[in-house]
Amino acid sequence: MLDRMKELVNLRKIIPEAQFDIRYATANNFMKMPLYECDQCFLHPIAATHLKKAHTALKPHGLNFKIFDGYRPLSIQQKMWDLIQDPRYVSNPADNGGRHPRGTAIDLTLIDFTGNELLMPTPFDEFSERAHADFSDLPKEALENREFLKKFMKDYHFEMLSTEWWHFDLIGWEDSSRFPPLEKYF
Repeated sequence: MLDRMKELVNLRKIIPEAQFDIRYATANNFMKMPLYECDQCFLHPIAATHLKKAHTALKPHGLNFKIFDGYRPLSIQQKMWDLIQDPRYVSNPADNGGRHPRGTAIDLTLIDFTGNELLMPTPFDEFSERAHADFSDLPKEALENREFLKKFMKDYHFEMLSTEWWHFDLIGWEDSSRFPPLEKYF
């Protein structure tokens, strides 16, 4: 099998101006333990290129990205699935390898240039109906920010996951010949 591992790129090198809060390298996550050995964030080069273009286009809006997660090893995806077992919030790696293990999924939010997060429907990784892309019983500002992020990312070839406002998949991520799930990169 072709070794696709070397194809991932470190987002800190591609978008150094973004803010990084790689939660799964810490205990500040829904698993309550560090899952990653390092706090780096990797993506497939195609996804990274589109994200870089999106980041550049954010600047005139006075905004920046705060990035929580990108590529995730299959073994970590399995640990998350074993705990949650709810495909709305964690994909089962046995079904198709998952989303993050392909290097085509990114978890992020918007911040202003002072580093403050814009109001969104929920905090990152809150697995509730409030995090869904169509949940509407929210403050107007949160609805507007979510809609801006959704439309903005769509312009740069990413689609919001319907159950997590922070999760975006590169359009076409399901193509295993181009984006196979990877076991370990870091």
